[in-house]
Amino acid sequence: MVIKGIQSGYGISQAFPVDISKNAKQVGGTGDAGKFVGELVNKVNDLQVKADGAIQKLATGESKNMHEVMLAVEKSGISFQFLTQVRNKALESYQEIMRMQV
Repeated sequence: MVIKGIQSGYGISQAFPVDISKNAKQVGGTGDAGKFVGELVNKVNDLQVKADGAIQKLATGESKNMHEVMLAVEKSGISFQFLTQVRNKALESYQEIMRMQV
């Protein structure tokens, strides 16, 4: 049975521009999952910082583009929800492994 990775075009690649084929080649060590999650957290943080900056510029009058601000806010919100779901799935997997009998 062959399990294929997530292909680009599902919208995730736009929020998290990571080369999936590059990450698939690197998998094999114990630190890879932690590195991936760390990079994901950093990217979500960057998106949230950009959204906060866009809100501040709109509030001070530096920017008049309300639609760009809303796009930045929604992008950061969706990326945070994605990160939360990744965390939930990782936690569920860990709990399932802990429930296994040896």
